[in-house]
Amino acid sequence: MKKVILKTASLALVLILMVSGFSACSTKKAVERPTEAKIKTDIGDVRFTFTYGDLRKTGIAGDKLATLFENTNKKTDDKTVSLSYFELVSTFGEEEYFDNILALIPQEDFAKFSENAETVLTYFNGLINNIKSGADGNVRVSYREEFWINHGDKVVFKDKDGNALPDEQQKELRAAFRLYADTSLKGVGSVLKNKEQDKATEYGADLTNEMYVYGSKTASALTVSDLYTDKEKKIYPAYTSVVPTLAFDLDEKGNNAKGEDGEYIFVPTEWYRTVNICVKPEEESVNKAFSTRTQDEILKYFDAAKAYAKVNSYEIAFEPCYITAGINAVNDNMTYCTYQKNMVVTMNVTFTGALEKYGTMLISFPCTNQMTFDFGWKTAE
Repeated sequence: MKKVILKTASLALVLILMVSGFSACSTKKAVERPTEAKIKTDIGDVRFTFTYGDLRKTGIAGDKLATLFENTNKKTDDKTVSLSYFELVSTFGEEEYFDNILALIPQEDFAKFSENAETVLTYFNGLINNIKSGADGNVRVSYREEFWINHGDKVVFKDKDGNALPDEQQKELRAAFRLYADTSLKGVGSVLKNKEQDKATEYGADLTNEMYVYGSKTASALTVSDLYTDKEKKIYPAYTSVVPTLAFDLDEKGNNAKGEDGEYIFVPTEWYRTVNICVKPEEESVNKAFSTRTQDEILKYFDAAKAYAKVNSYEIAFEPCYITAGINAVNDNMTYCTYQKNMVVTMNVTFTGALEKYGTMLISFPCTNQMTFDFGWKTAE
């Protein structure tokens, strides 16, 4: 009888273990695969596809090529990578082989990119004007402003009658001008607008005088006719680039999933869009999206350097100006917008003090006034 009891007990134990095993299996936590993010607004974002083999023949640096294909296991010539124009310019724009890379893009693909200006501008205007109007009250704004003078041989000196000076004298004067300019920039810093993030506007605040265009309820009144293009210099009127944040997809066991070709499968979990706009170097066009200072305000820039020179008069000529905006493409929330106002200033200056020997001259120099607006969005509670 004792043996029978032991067998019965053993059978019960086995049943308990089996039930426990099934229970454990049924309560095992399911694999949480990354959620695929979708782009909210389709505005014809164009990405260009390149093969490893074609890029390798352009003269591209080995380390940069390797970085482009870092998520590829087998780097064979038929493997491909997708890049936006913004990525191409930011990564290779200054490289001597940049033109070789652009030459790989089929003309019909490049046409889709370069002829999309109106759609891009309409999208940008809608987003920035919605922020400026305070329509939804869910955004606050901070900003920072910078100003710099581009030195070097782009600084040109002429005598007071407008006659060019010899090269040797130009070099000497550029050294003197640097002293004057560096001192002036200390004065410029005192009149620039800067509001740190922790001093941002309140959510839903009136942004009439906090954002370009100051004094207006509208941030941008730009139309396609206000945009600038120069294909030889690779300047396009308005374009957009969208870049994903990728995560490894997972299989049912929680391991990184692979496709039939043996390569890892990636899922886009975020999409970030960059909008680039180039504005004509004409005052009427610039004033539709930028704010400019009065003559008295500009003259204050140079008060700090009055020990070295007196500004008798000045003229400003615009060069192509740029707007760059960063946007979360999943919800169309703009995160920042940078305005780069490029100018050539020509001043009639009478040097004084330590620089008095140079007398009165005309000085032309390129400079940039840059304003960046950062946008913070209220999160759902």
